[in-house]
Amino acid sequence: MSHERHVQTATRKRASHPDFVSTFSVYALQDRIPLRFPVPEDVPPSPKRRYRSAYRYLGDDGLLERTSLAHLTSFQVVLRLIDFSSLRTYLAHCYYAQSAKGQTPFDPVSLFLCVCLRRELNLSWRALAKLLAGEHGAGWRRLFGFQEGETPSPSGLRYFFNSLGAALFDELCPLFTDLLHEAGLLPTHSTFPGDSAQHGVSISHDIMLHHAHARMHCAQVTDTCYQPAPRPCPAKEASPEEAAPTTPRGCDCTTEACAQVCQHATPADKEARYIYYAGRNKRADLLSSQEQPDSHTARGRHVYGYASNPDRILDDRFACAWTIRTGLHPANIDERALFPRSFAQLRARFPYLQIGEVLADAALGYQCCLDPIWEAGALRMVDIRAAQGDDDPDTQLRRGYNEKGHPLCFHGYEMRPNGHDYRRRRTKWCCEKACLTPPAEDTAQDTRRPLPDCPYQQPQHKHGQVINVARTLPDGCLRLAREVPYGSPAWRKRYGRRNLSESRNGLLEQMGLKRLPSSGLTRGFKEVAIADLLENLRTLGRLVFEATTLALSNVAH
Repeated sequence: MSHERHVQTATRKRASHPDFVSTFSVYALQDRIPLRFPVPEDVPPSPKRRYRSAYRYLGDDGLLERTSLAHLTSFQVVLRLIDFSSLRTYLAHCYYAQSAKGQTPFDPVSLFLCVCLRRELNLSWRALAKLLAGEHGAGWRRLFGFQEGETPSPSGLRYFFNSLGAALFDELCPLFTDLLHEAGLLPTHSTFPGDSAQHGVSISHDIMLHHAHARMHCAQVTDTCYQPAPRPCPAKEASPEEAAPTTPRGCDCTTEACAQVCQHATPADKEARYIYYAGRNKRADLLSSQEQPDSHTARGRHVYGYASNPDRILDDRFACAWTIRTGLHPANIDERALFPRSFAQLRARFPYLQIGEVLADAALGYQCCLDPIWEAGALRMVDIRAAQGDDDPDTQLRRGYNEKGHPLCFHGYEMRPNGHDYRRRRTKWCCEKACLTPPAEDTAQDTRRPLPDCPYQQPQHKHGQVINVARTLPDGCLRLAREVPYGSPAWRKRYGRRNLSESRNGLLEQMGLKRLPSSGLTRGFKEVAIADLLENLRTLGRLVFEATTLALSNVAH
Protein backbone atom coordinates (compact mmCIF):
# COMPACT_ATOMS: atom_id res chain seq x y z
CA MET A 1 0.00 0.00 0.00
CA SER A 2 2.82 2.42 0.85
CA HIS A 3 4.41 1.73 -2.56
CA GLU A 4 1.09 2.48 -4.26
CA ARG A 5 0.80 5.78 -2.40
CA HIS A 6 4.35 6.67 -3.49
CA VAL A 7 3.56 5.87 -7.13
CA GLN A 8 0.35 7.88 -6.99
CA THR A 9 2.17 10.84 -5.46
CA ALA A 10 4.83 10.75 -8.18
CA THR A 11 2.10 10.45 -10.82
CA ARG A 12 0.26 13.47 -9.43
CA LYS A 13 3.51 15.44 -9.28
CA ARG A 14 4.21 14.73 -12.93
CA ALA A 15 0.63 15.51 -13.94
CA SER A 16 0.79 18.90 -12.21
CA HIS A 17 4.00 19.96 -13.98
CA PRO A 18 3.20 22.31 -16.90
CA ASP A 19 5.89 20.76 -19.14
CA PHE A 20 5.00 17.10 -18.64
CA VAL A 21 2.50 16.65 -21.47
CA SER A 22 4.48 18.88 -23.83
CA THR A 23 7.61 16.80 -23.18
CA PHE A 24 6.55 13.14 -23.03
CA SER A 25 3.17 12.76 -24.74
CA VAL A 26 3.06 10.99 -28.10
CA TYR A 27 1.76 14.22 -29.62
CA ALA A 28 4.91 16.03 -28.47
CA LEU A 29 7.16 13.21 -29.73
CA GLN A 30 5.43 12.58 -33.06
CA ASP A 31 8.09 14.34 -35.13
CA ARG A 32 10.81 12.24 -33.44
CA ILE A 33 9.07 8.84 -33.42
CA PRO A 34 10.54 6.35 -33.88
CA LEU A 35 13.37 7.07 -31.50
CA ARG A 36 16.36 5.23 -32.94
CA PHE A 37 18.57 3.29 -30.55
CA PRO A 38 22.09 4.68 -31.05
CA VAL A 39 25.07 2.40 -31.56
CA PRO A 40 28.84 2.95 -31.56
CA GLU A 41 30.30 4.25 -34.79
CA ASP A 42 32.45 2.24 -37.20
CA VAL A 43 30.90 -1.14 -36.36
CA PRO A 44 31.93 -3.75 -38.98
CA PRO A 45 29.11 -5.17 -41.12
CA SER A 46 27.41 -8.39 -40.09
CA PRO A 47 28.90 -11.57 -41.56
CA LYS A 48 25.38 -12.97 -41.96
CA ARG A 49 23.24 -11.92 -44.91
CA ARG A 50 20.00 -13.71 -44.04
CA TYR A 51 18.13 -14.43 -40.82
CA ARG A 52 15.34 -16.80 -39.80
CA SER A 53 13.47 -13.89 -38.19
CA ALA A 54 13.16 -10.26 -39.25
CA TYR A 55 12.61 -7.59 -36.63
CA ARG A 56 11.26 -4.30 -37.95
CA TYR A 57 9.70 -1.31 -36.29
CA LEU A 58 5.90 -1.60 -36.59
CA GLY A 59 4.97 1.99 -35.79
CA ASP A 60 3.16 3.65 -32.91
CA ASP A 61 -0.01 1.62 -33.42
CA GLY A 62 -2.34 1.94 -30.43
CA LEU A 63 -0.59 4.83 -28.68
CA LEU A 64 -3.07 7.49 -29.80
CA GLU A 65 -6.21 5.55 -28.95
CA ARG A 66 -7.27 5.67 -25.32
CA THR A 67 -8.78 2.16 -25.24
CA SER A 68 -5.75 0.49 -26.85
CA LEU A 69 -3.26 2.48 -24.78
CA ALA A 70 -4.92 1.42 -21.53
CA HIS A 71 -4.12 -2.25 -22.25
CA LEU A 72 -0.41 -1.73 -22.94
CA THR A 73 2.35 -2.26 -20.38
CA SER A 74 5.23 0.20 -20.12
CA PHE A 75 7.46 -2.26 -22.00
CA GLN A 76 4.90 -2.62 -24.79
CA VAL A 77 4.62 1.16 -25.04
CA VAL A 78 8.37 1.60 -25.45
CA LEU A 79 8.46 -1.08 -28.18
CA ARG A 80 6.19 1.26 -30.13
CA LEU A 81 8.42 4.24 -29.46
CA ILE A 82 11.93 2.93 -30.20
CA ASP A 83 13.26 1.40 -33.39
CA PHE A 84 15.88 -1.18 -32.35
CA SER A 85 16.92 -2.04 -35.92
CA SER A 86 20.16 -0.12 -35.58
CA LEU A 87 21.33 -2.72 -33.04
CA ARG A 88 21.38 -5.48 -35.66
CA THR A 89 24.90 -4.92 -36.96
CA TYR A 90 26.26 -4.13 -33.49
CA LEU A 91 24.81 -7.32 -31.99
CA ALA A 92 25.74 -9.49 -34.98
CA HIS A 93 29.34 -8.30 -34.82
CA CYS A 94 29.53 -9.24 -31.13
CA TYR A 95 27.68 -12.57 -31.47
CA TYR A 96 28.11 -14.33 -34.76
CA ALA A 97 31.40 -15.75 -35.97
CA GLN A 98 33.09 -13.71 -38.67
CA SER A 99 31.87 -16.05 -41.36
CA ALA A 100 28.86 -16.20 -43.66
CA LYS A 101 28.88 -19.99 -43.53
CA GLY A 102 26.81 -22.15 -41.23
CA GLN A 103 23.13 -22.39 -40.32
CA THR A 104 20.91 -19.40 -40.97
CA PRO A 105 20.54 -17.74 -37.54
CA PHE A 106 17.78 -15.70 -35.97
CA ASP A 107 17.87 -11.93 -36.22
CA PRO A 108 20.06 -10.78 -33.28
CA VAL A 109 17.62 -7.92 -32.56
CA SER A 110 14.82 -10.47 -32.17
CA LEU A 111 16.95 -12.46 -29.73
CA PHE A 112 18.00 -9.33 -27.81
CA LEU A 113 14.37 -8.32 -27.29
CA CYS A 114 13.71 -11.87 -26.08
CA VAL A 115 16.41 -11.37 -23.44
CA CYS A 116 14.65 -8.18 -22.34
CA LEU A 117 11.28 -9.97 -22.26
CA ARG A 118 12.73 -12.75 -20.09
CA ARG A 119 13.70 -10.20 -17.44
CA GLU A 120 10.47 -8.23 -17.91
CA LEU A 121 8.39 -11.32 -17.10
CA ASN A 122 11.03 -12.93 -14.81
CA LEU A 123 10.96 -16.21 -16.73
CA SER A 124 13.37 -19.08 -17.17
CA TRP A 125 14.79 -19.74 -20.63
CA ARG A 126 12.50 -22.77 -20.99
CA ALA A 127 9.40 -20.79 -19.98
CA LEU A 128 10.35 -17.97 -22.35
CA ALA A 129 10.78 -20.33 -25.30
CA LYS A 130 7.44 -21.96 -24.49
CA LEU A 131 5.71 -18.57 -24.37
CA LEU A 132 7.15 -17.48 -27.72
CA ALA A 133 6.13 -20.72 -29.40
CA GLY A 134 2.68 -20.92 -27.84
CA GLU A 135 -0.72 -19.38 -28.51
CA HIS A 136 -0.16 -16.50 -26.05
CA GLY A 137 3.10 -15.52 -27.72
CA ALA A 138 1.54 -14.32 -30.99
CA GLY A 139 1.77 -10.66 -29.96
CA TRP A 140 5.41 -10.98 -28.94
CA ARG A 141 6.26 -12.90 -32.14
CA ARG A 142 4.79 -10.03 -34.15
CA LEU A 143 6.73 -7.38 -32.23
CA PHE A 144 10.02 -9.32 -32.34
CA GLY A 145 9.77 -10.47 -35.96
CA PHE A 146 9.30 -14.24 -35.48
CA GLN A 147 7.11 -16.46 -37.61
CA GLU A 148 4.79 -19.07 -36.09
CA GLY A 149 6.68 -22.35 -35.80
CA GLU A 150 10.03 -20.54 -36.17
CA THR A 151 11.00 -19.47 -32.66
CA PRO A 152 14.26 -20.05 -30.73
CA SER A 153 14.77 -22.96 -28.35
CA PRO A 154 15.74 -22.52 -24.67
CA SER A 155 19.31 -23.52 -25.43
CA GLY A 156 19.47 -21.10 -28.35
CA LEU A 157 18.28 -18.20 -26.20
CA ARG A 158 20.70 -19.11 -23.45
CA TYR A 159 23.58 -19.46 -25.91
CA PHE A 160 22.88 -16.02 -27.37
CA PHE A 161 22.87 -14.42 -23.90
CA ASN A 162 26.07 -16.17 -22.82
CA SER A 163 27.91 -15.46 -26.06
CA LEU A 164 27.53 -11.69 -25.98
CA GLY A 165 30.50 -10.07 -24.29
CA ALA A 166 30.26 -8.00 -21.12
CA ALA A 167 31.49 -4.92 -23.03
CA LEU A 168 28.27 -4.80 -25.03
CA PHE A 169 26.13 -4.93 -21.88
CA ASP A 170 28.34 -2.27 -20.32
CA GLU A 171 27.30 0.12 -23.10
CA LEU A 172 23.52 -0.50 -22.99
CA CYS A 173 22.61 2.13 -20.38
CA PRO A 174 25.08 4.72 -21.76
CA LEU A 175 23.65 4.23 -25.27
CA PHE A 176 20.11 4.64 -23.94
CA THR A 177 21.28 7.83 -22.20
CA ASP A 178 22.52 9.06 -25.58
CA LEU A 179 19.06 8.28 -27.00
CA LEU A 180 17.37 10.40 -24.31
CA HIS A 181 19.86 13.21 -24.85
CA GLU A 182 19.36 13.25 -28.63
CA ALA A 183 15.58 13.23 -28.15
CA GLY A 184 15.74 16.16 -25.70
CA LEU A 185 14.32 14.07 -22.85
CA LEU A 186 17.38 14.04 -20.58
CA PRO A 187 17.96 16.92 -18.12
CA THR A 188 20.80 19.18 -19.23
CA HIS A 189 21.03 21.08 -15.93
CA SER A 190 19.80 20.80 -12.37
CA THR A 191 16.06 20.28 -11.98
CA PHE A 192 16.08 20.98 -8.23
CA PRO A 193 13.64 23.84 -7.48
CA GLY A 194 15.50 27.13 -7.20
CA ASP A 195 18.73 26.03 -8.91
CA SER A 196 19.94 28.14 -11.82
CA ALA A 197 20.23 26.86 -15.38
CA GLN A 198 24.01 27.06 -15.01
CA HIS A 199 24.00 24.40 -12.28
CA GLY A 200 24.77 20.92 -13.59
CA VAL A 201 22.69 17.77 -13.33
CA SER A 202 22.24 15.77 -10.13
CA ILE A 203 23.92 12.35 -10.03
CA SER A 204 23.00 9.77 -7.40
CA HIS A 205 25.51 7.02 -6.65
CA ASP A 206 24.39 3.93 -4.77
CA ILE A 207 25.28 0.32 -3.97
CA MET A 208 22.94 -2.68 -4.03
CA LEU A 209 24.00 -6.03 -2.63
CA HIS A 210 23.05 -9.21 -4.53
CA HIS A 211 23.30 -12.74 -3.18
CA ALA A 212 25.35 -15.04 -5.39
CA HIS A 213 23.63 -17.84 -7.24
CA ALA A 214 25.85 -20.36 -5.41
CA ARG A 215 25.43 -20.84 -1.67
CA MET A 216 28.24 -19.86 0.67
CA HIS A 217 30.20 -22.66 2.36
CA CYS A 218 32.99 -20.53 3.82
CA ALA A 219 33.04 -16.84 4.73
CA GLN A 220 36.85 -16.71 4.40
CA VAL A 221 36.97 -17.26 0.61
CA THR A 222 39.67 -15.22 -1.14
CA ASP A 223 41.46 -15.36 -4.50
CA THR A 224 44.00 -17.81 -3.07
CA CYS A 225 41.28 -20.45 -2.72
CA TYR A 226 41.18 -20.75 -6.51
CA GLN A 227 44.90 -20.89 -7.24
CA PRO A 228 46.09 -24.20 -8.74
CA ALA A 229 49.21 -24.42 -6.52
CA PRO A 230 48.94 -25.89 -2.98
CA ARG A 231 48.90 -23.33 -0.21
CA PRO A 232 49.03 -23.35 3.61
CA CYS A 233 45.71 -24.06 5.25
CA PRO A 234 44.57 -21.35 7.72
CA ALA A 235 42.90 -23.98 9.90
CA LYS A 236 46.19 -25.90 10.36
CA GLU A 237 48.25 -22.78 10.98
CA ALA A 238 46.01 -21.47 13.75
CA SER A 239 46.51 -22.74 17.30
CA PRO A 240 43.60 -24.51 19.06
CA GLU A 241 43.08 -21.41 21.19
CA GLU A 242 42.94 -19.10 18.17
CA ALA A 243 40.79 -21.32 15.98
CA ALA A 244 37.07 -20.54 16.08
CA PRO A 245 35.24 -23.60 17.50
CA THR A 246 32.05 -23.09 15.48
CA THR A 247 33.12 -21.43 12.21
CA PRO A 248 35.43 -23.44 9.91
CA ARG A 249 38.28 -21.49 8.28
CA GLY A 250 39.56 -22.78 5.00
CA CYS A 251 39.47 -26.51 4.32
CA ASP A 252 40.87 -29.74 5.84
CA CYS A 253 43.38 -30.29 3.00
CA THR A 254 42.63 -34.02 3.05
CA THR A 255 42.25 -34.65 -0.69
CA GLU A 256 44.21 -34.05 -3.87
CA ALA A 257 41.42 -31.82 -5.11
CA CYS A 258 42.57 -29.24 -2.55
CA ALA A 259 45.44 -28.36 -4.85
CA GLN A 260 42.92 -27.22 -7.47
CA VAL A 261 40.22 -25.63 -5.37
CA CYS A 262 39.29 -25.43 -1.71
CA GLN A 263 36.53 -27.90 -0.86
CA HIS A 264 34.63 -25.12 0.94
CA ALA A 265 34.93 -22.59 -1.90
CA THR A 266 32.33 -21.97 -4.62
CA PRO A 267 34.00 -22.42 -8.05
CA ALA A 268 30.84 -21.38 -9.94
CA ASP A 269 30.99 -17.98 -8.23
CA LYS A 270 34.71 -17.41 -7.86
CA GLU A 271 34.37 -13.63 -7.54
CA ALA A 272 31.63 -13.74 -4.89
CA ARG A 273 32.66 -12.50 -1.44
CA TYR A 274 31.11 -12.35 2.00
CA ILE A 275 30.15 -9.07 3.68
CA TYR A 276 28.09 -8.02 6.67
CA TYR A 277 25.81 -5.05 5.97
CA ALA A 278 25.00 -3.14 9.14
CA GLY A 279 22.43 -0.90 7.46
CA ARG A 280 23.86 2.34 8.85
CA ASN A 281 25.44 5.28 7.07
CA LYS A 282 27.05 7.01 10.04
CA ARG A 283 29.69 4.37 10.55
CA ALA A 284 31.24 1.70 8.37
CA ASP A 285 28.33 -0.12 6.75
CA LEU A 286 30.31 -3.08 5.50
CA LEU A 287 32.36 -5.32 7.75
CA SER A 288 34.80 -7.90 6.48
CA SER A 289 34.56 -11.55 7.39
CA GLN A 290 37.13 -10.99 10.15
CA GLU A 291 34.87 -8.40 11.82
CA GLN A 292 31.93 -10.60 12.67
CA PRO A 293 29.14 -8.77 14.52
CA ASP A 294 27.61 -9.90 17.79
CA SER A 295 24.81 -12.21 16.70
CA HIS A 296 22.68 -11.20 19.68
CA THR A 297 22.79 -7.43 19.00
CA ALA A 298 23.38 -7.19 15.24
CA ARG A 299 20.51 -5.74 13.22
CA GLY A 300 22.08 -6.00 9.77
CA ARG A 301 22.31 -8.89 7.34
CA HIS A 302 24.89 -11.26 5.92
CA VAL A 303 25.49 -11.27 2.15
CA TYR A 304 27.64 -13.59 0.11
CA GLY A 305 27.73 -12.34 -3.44
CA TYR A 306 28.13 -9.12 -5.36
CA ALA A 307 27.45 -5.38 -5.29
CA SER A 308 26.07 -3.32 -8.18
CA ASN A 309 26.93 0.38 -8.33
CA PRO A 310 24.58 2.33 -10.63
CA ASP A 311 24.92 6.04 -11.32
CA ARG A 312 21.59 7.77 -11.94
CA ILE A 313 20.49 11.20 -13.14
CA LEU A 314 17.66 12.69 -11.08
CA ASP A 315 14.84 14.58 -12.78
CA ASP A 316 12.93 16.40 -10.03
CA ARG A 317 10.43 17.85 -12.51
CA PHE A 318 8.89 14.49 -13.30
CA ALA A 319 9.86 12.53 -10.15
CA CYS A 320 12.02 9.99 -11.98
CA ALA A 321 15.62 8.89 -12.37
CA TRP A 322 17.61 7.42 -15.27
CA THR A 323 20.42 4.88 -14.86
CA ILE A 324 23.25 6.12 -17.05
CA ARG A 325 25.82 3.45 -16.16
CA THR A 326 26.02 0.36 -13.99
CA GLY A 327 28.54 -2.20 -12.78
CA LEU A 328 28.90 -5.35 -10.70
CA HIS A 329 31.73 -6.20 -8.29
CA PRO A 330 32.46 -8.55 -5.38
CA ALA A 331 30.36 -7.64 -2.36
CA ASN A 332 33.37 -6.53 -0.31
CA ILE A 333 34.58 -4.02 -2.90
CA ASP A 334 36.05 -0.88 -1.32
CA GLU A 335 34.44 2.31 -2.62
CA ARG A 336 37.75 4.10 -2.14
CA ALA A 337 39.17 2.00 -4.95
CA LEU A 338 35.98 1.84 -7.03
CA PHE A 339 34.43 5.32 -7.09
CA PRO A 340 37.35 7.49 -8.30
CA ARG A 341 37.84 5.22 -11.31
CA SER A 342 34.13 4.86 -12.14
CA PHE A 343 33.51 8.60 -11.71
CA ALA A 344 36.35 9.42 -14.11
CA GLN A 345 34.91 6.98 -16.65
CA LEU A 346 31.47 8.55 -16.19
CA ARG A 347 32.76 12.05 -16.96
CA ALA A 348 34.73 10.81 -19.98
CA ARG A 349 31.77 8.86 -21.39
CA PHE A 350 29.30 11.77 -21.16
CA PRO A 351 31.14 14.96 -22.14
CA TYR A 352 27.79 16.68 -22.76
CA LEU A 353 26.78 16.32 -19.09
CA GLN A 354 27.80 18.98 -16.60
CA ILE A 355 27.62 17.41 -13.14
CA GLY A 356 26.29 19.81 -10.50
CA GLU A 357 26.05 17.54 -7.46
CA VAL A 358 26.69 13.96 -6.40
CA LEU A 359 24.43 12.32 -3.82
CA ALA A 360 25.81 9.28 -2.01
CA ASP A 361 25.98 7.63 1.39
CA ALA A 362 28.87 7.74 3.85
CA ALA A 363 30.82 5.06 1.95
CA LEU A 364 32.17 7.93 -0.20
CA GLY A 365 33.17 10.00 2.83
CA TYR A 366 36.90 9.71 2.12
CA GLN A 367 39.24 12.22 0.50
CA CYS A 368 39.93 10.02 -2.51
CA CYS A 369 36.17 10.05 -3.26
CA LEU A 370 35.31 13.60 -2.19
CA ASP A 371 38.15 15.20 -4.14
CA PRO A 372 36.98 14.04 -7.62
CA ILE A 373 33.51 15.44 -6.88
CA TRP A 374 35.03 18.79 -5.86
CA GLU A 375 37.29 18.84 -8.92
CA ALA A 376 34.23 18.28 -11.13
CA GLY A 377 32.74 21.49 -9.69
CA ALA A 378 29.88 19.58 -8.06
CA LEU A 379 28.26 19.80 -4.65
CA ARG A 380 29.42 17.06 -2.28
CA MET A 381 26.02 15.75 -1.13
CA VAL A 382 27.73 12.81 0.58
CA ASP A 383 26.53 11.64 3.99
CA ILE A 384 28.86 12.25 6.92
CA ARG A 385 31.28 9.47 7.83
CA ALA A 386 31.70 9.57 11.60
CA ALA A 387 35.05 9.17 13.36
CA GLN A 388 36.19 8.69 16.91
CA GLY A 389 36.08 11.91 18.93
CA ASP A 390 33.46 13.64 16.80
CA ASP A 391 31.03 13.85 19.73
CA ASP A 392 33.60 15.06 22.31
CA PRO A 393 32.92 18.76 23.20
CA ASP A 394 36.57 19.45 24.03
CA THR A 395 37.71 18.03 20.70
CA GLN A 396 35.07 20.06 18.87
CA LEU A 397 36.13 23.30 20.59
CA ARG A 398 39.81 22.62 19.92
CA ARG A 399 39.36 22.00 16.19
CA GLY A 400 36.64 24.65 15.73
CA TYR A 401 33.68 22.62 14.39
CA ASN A 402 31.21 19.99 15.60
CA GLU A 403 30.40 16.46 14.41
CA LYS A 404 28.31 17.84 11.53
CA GLY A 405 31.10 20.04 10.21
CA HIS A 406 29.39 23.22 11.44
CA PRO A 407 32.00 25.79 12.52
CA LEU A 408 32.11 26.92 16.16
CA CYS A 409 33.13 30.34 17.42
CA PHE A 410 35.98 30.91 19.90
CA HIS A 411 33.66 30.16 22.80
CA GLY A 412 32.02 27.02 21.39
CA TYR A 413 28.78 28.52 20.05
CA GLU A 414 27.59 26.94 16.79
CA MET A 415 27.76 29.38 13.89
CA ARG A 416 25.02 29.89 11.34
CA PRO A 417 25.28 29.46 7.54
CA ASN A 418 24.82 32.64 5.54
CA GLY A 419 24.60 31.32 1.98
CA HIS A 420 26.83 29.57 -0.54
CA ASP A 421 28.82 31.52 -3.11
CA TYR A 422 28.72 29.35 -6.23
CA ARG A 423 31.32 31.45 -8.05
CA ARG A 424 33.89 31.30 -5.26
CA ARG A 425 32.65 27.86 -4.18
CA ARG A 426 32.54 28.61 -0.49
CA THR A 427 29.91 28.77 2.29
CA LYS A 428 29.94 31.71 4.69
CA TRP A 429 29.32 31.01 8.38
CA CYS A 430 28.63 33.78 10.93
CA CYS A 431 28.37 33.63 14.72
CA GLU A 432 25.72 36.40 14.71
CA LYS A 433 26.95 37.22 18.24
CA ALA A 434 25.14 34.22 19.67
CA CYS A 435 26.93 34.68 22.98
CA LEU A 436 24.96 37.90 23.57
CA THR A 437 21.62 36.13 23.13
CA PRO A 438 20.33 34.68 26.42
CA PRO A 439 19.33 31.01 26.32
CA ALA A 440 15.64 30.22 25.91
CA GLU A 441 13.72 29.59 29.09
CA ASP A 442 12.66 26.14 27.98
CA THR A 443 16.21 24.94 27.42
CA ALA A 444 18.89 23.90 29.86
CA GLN A 445 20.97 26.77 31.31
CA ASP A 446 23.99 27.44 29.12
CA THR A 447 27.11 27.33 31.30
CA ARG A 448 29.25 29.19 28.74
CA ARG A 449 29.46 32.95 29.44
CA PRO A 450 30.34 35.61 26.88
CA LEU A 451 33.82 37.01 27.26
CA PRO A 452 33.81 40.83 27.42
CA ASP A 453 37.03 41.10 25.43
CA CYS A 454 35.70 39.12 22.40
CA PRO A 455 36.60 41.39 19.46
CA TYR A 456 33.61 40.21 17.38
CA GLN A 457 31.11 41.75 19.83
CA GLN A 458 32.05 45.21 18.60
CA PRO A 459 29.56 47.13 16.39
CA GLN A 460 31.87 47.14 13.38
CA HIS A 461 31.43 43.36 13.16
CA LYS A 462 27.83 43.29 11.99
CA HIS A 463 27.59 39.49 11.89
CA GLY A 464 30.25 38.75 14.48
CA GLN A 465 32.92 36.20 13.67
CA VAL A 466 32.89 35.02 10.03
CA ILE A 467 34.39 31.79 8.66
CA ASN A 468 34.43 30.66 5.03
CA VAL A 469 34.31 26.93 4.31
CA ALA A 470 35.38 25.86 0.82
CA ARG A 471 37.08 22.57 -0.05
CA THR A 472 38.10 22.06 3.58
CA LEU A 473 37.29 23.39 7.03
CA PRO A 474 39.71 25.97 8.51
CA ASP A 475 41.96 23.30 10.03
CA GLY A 476 42.22 21.41 6.71
CA CYS A 477 39.57 18.76 7.46
CA LEU A 478 37.91 17.53 4.28
CA ARG A 479 35.83 14.67 5.71
CA LEU A 480 33.22 17.00 7.24
CA ALA A 481 33.39 19.90 4.76
CA ARG A 482 30.21 20.35 2.73
CA GLU A 483 28.85 23.13 0.55
CA VAL A 484 25.30 22.66 1.87
CA PRO A 485 25.24 22.66 5.72
CA TYR A 486 24.89 19.05 6.80
CA GLY A 487 21.56 18.31 8.54
CA SER A 488 20.02 21.67 7.61
CA PRO A 489 16.55 21.88 5.99
CA ALA A 490 18.28 22.56 2.66
CA TRP A 491 20.43 19.45 3.11
CA ARG A 492 17.47 17.24 4.03
CA LYS A 493 15.48 18.48 1.06
CA ARG A 494 18.31 17.85 -1.40
CA TYR A 495 19.56 14.60 0.09
CA GLY A 496 16.03 13.18 0.44
CA ARG A 497 15.85 12.93 -3.34
CA ARG A 498 17.99 9.80 -3.12
CA ASN A 499 14.66 7.98 -2.72
CA LEU A 500 14.13 8.58 -6.44
CA SER A 501 17.36 6.73 -7.12
CA GLU A 502 17.01 3.98 -4.54
CA SER A 503 13.66 2.92 -6.02
CA ARG A 504 15.80 1.12 -8.60
CA ASN A 505 16.86 -1.42 -5.97
CA GLY A 506 13.27 -2.40 -5.27
CA LEU A 507 12.54 -2.78 -8.98
CA LEU A 508 15.53 -5.08 -9.47
CA GLU A 509 14.35 -7.16 -6.53
CA GLN A 510 10.93 -7.47 -8.20
CA MET A 511 12.72 -8.69 -11.33
CA GLY A 512 14.22 -11.55 -9.33
CA LEU A 513 17.74 -10.15 -8.97
CA LYS A 514 18.07 -9.98 -5.22
CA ARG A 515 19.71 -13.38 -5.68
CA LEU A 516 21.35 -13.55 -9.09
CA PRO A 517 19.90 -16.25 -11.37
CA SER A 518 23.28 -16.99 -12.99
CA SER A 519 26.66 -17.96 -11.58
CA GLY A 520 29.78 -15.91 -12.08
CA LEU A 521 30.54 -12.21 -12.10
CA THR A 522 30.27 -11.80 -15.88
CA ARG A 523 26.88 -13.43 -16.27
CA GLY A 524 25.65 -11.70 -13.11
CA PHE A 525 26.71 -8.35 -14.57
CA LYS A 526 24.81 -9.10 -17.78
CA GLU A 527 21.65 -9.81 -15.79
CA VAL A 528 22.00 -6.54 -13.86
CA ALA A 529 22.80 -4.53 -17.01
CA ILE A 530 19.74 -5.87 -18.83
CA ALA A 531 17.60 -5.12 -15.76
CA ASP A 532 18.90 -1.54 -15.57
CA LEU A 533 18.23 -1.03 -19.28
CA LEU A 534 14.76 -2.50 -18.85
CA GLU A 535 14.10 -0.23 -15.87
CA ASN A 536 15.00 2.75 -18.09
CA LEU A 537 12.73 1.46 -20.86
CA ARG A 538 9.90 0.99 -18.38
CA THR A 539 10.37 4.52 -17.07
CA LEU A 540 10.22 5.99 -20.57
CA GLY A 541 7.15 3.89 -21.39
CA ARG A 542 5.44 4.89 -18.14
CA LEU A 543 6.07 8.62 -18.66
CA VAL A 544 4.82 8.49 -22.25
CA PHE A 545 1.77 6.48 -21.14
CA GLU A 546 0.85 8.97 -18.40
CA ALA A 547 1.52 12.08 -20.51
CA THR A 548 -0.45 10.72 -23.49
CA THR A 549 -3.35 9.69 -21.24
CA LEU A 550 -3.48 13.25 -19.88
CA ALA A 551 -3.34 14.65 -23.41
CA LEU A 552 -6.18 12.39 -24.55
CA SER A 553 -8.23 13.41 -21.50
CA ASN A 554 -7.71 17.08 -22.34
CA VAL A 555 -8.84 16.45 -25.94
CA ALA A 556 -11.94 14.60 -24.70
CA HIS A 557 -12.92 17.58 -22.54
